[in-house]
Amino acid sequence: MKAAIKNLKWEDKMVLKIICKKSLIFSFSIIMTFAIPSEQPFPHLTGKYFGQKGSGRKAELFAPGLISLEGRYEFALSFSPAGDELLFTVQVPGKPACVHYTRIVEARWTKPKPVSLSKGAKKEEMEAFFSWDGRHIFFAPYDEGLDVRIWKIDIHENGWHHPQPLKGQIADESAFFPTCSKKGTLYYSNISQKKIYKALLEKGVVKEAGEAGLEFGGHGFIAPDESFILVDSIQDDSRGKQDIYVAFRDEDGDWSKPVNLGNEVNTEYFETCPTLSSDGKYLFFSRYNEPGEISNIYWVDSRVIEEARRALYTREPSKFAE
Repeated sequence: MKAAIKNLKWEDKMVLKIICKKSLIFSFSIIMTFAIPSEQPFPHLTGKYFGQKGSGRKAELFAPGLISLEGRYEFALSFSPAGDELLFTVQVPGKPACVHYTRIVEARWTKPKPVSLSKGAKKEEMEAFFSWDGRHIFFAPYDEGLDVRIWKIDIHENGWHHPQPLKGQIADESAFFPTCSKKGTLYYSNISQKKIYKALLEKGVVKEAGEAGLEFGGHGFIAPDESFILVDSIQDDSRGKQDIYVAFRDEDGDWSKPVNLGNEVNTEYFETCPTLSSDGKYLFFSRYNEPGEISNIYWVDSRVIEEARRALYTREPSKFAE
């Protein structure tokens, strides 16, 4: 073989080298094709709730493999008033927290992608919520530690504009998890006081900020009409490390003692960050049940809330799980 190659003309040797080189490239391409799987196309999702079938009487994992992914934290989910846009917070361990966004385009949901609400002004962003009038998004950006402030960004037909921190009494307070009622009352977690606060909001300026009057609660999600508020906490009746509760406003405007939402929602794991779908039909929250106590988003029929109300005021046991 070597003698045959030696007797070839110079031109023939060059042709042979080119053929061998192309063969190696072709072989390498085949190896790489099989070694690196191609990215799967995003599924065709249509309809409400990110195209997911409604949850029932027991909390279920929300959008597994699409929103709830293994190996990362997901929490603080918020649908737009029309239900055609969705925000939620994602954090991969060791990396900055960021808000992901998806919406319906041409009758189908887009693939969720990170979005910078502060337009790069802050390193990390979390807990973004649409206002009930669809005019603003409230969120909590920060650079490091718990030096967190509440910001808002305005929603216009041509996009989101003018991100800025809220002004007024809240400006110097570390705070997060900002949710707003239909009449414009802002509820949020005051980090230094470790309590849920409320404030009136007028044109981006916070006025009359103070304690919301709840017996306990970490993260609080206010109902659009302020008739109830969802909170998380660790109490004597908690099933596990932290549970979801609901408090109801009475005729005098005071809050009831928060009621545990029971086994339909709470487990031996850590449950936190409760929210509602924009139509009020589903309760969303995070459960830290992955190895390493990493969270996924779960959802359940919101009738658990009304069953808790009935049990509180009639002293009858819940029939929701029957």
